[in-house]
Amino acid sequence: MSQFLSDHPMLVFALEAGAALFLLVFIVVWTMGTARKNPRPTRAPDDHPSRNGGAKPAPEQTEAASRER
Repeated sequence: MSQFLSDHPMLVFALEAGAALFLLVFIVVWTMGTARKNPRPTRAPDDHPSRNGGAKPAPEQTEAASRER
């Protein structure tokens, strides 16, 4: 085996590059799979604080929203 590798020294680098490429593709596919299993919501609910700039809704807005539901 050592004679073969001494006759073809670049083969070690090619094998290492192939293993690194395989790991890169594997990690990307693995992380994409979890995104499909747990999709993020497209919009925040109407009562979420991000909808009104982080300020608390006025009491009359809260009452009106609860009556609409």
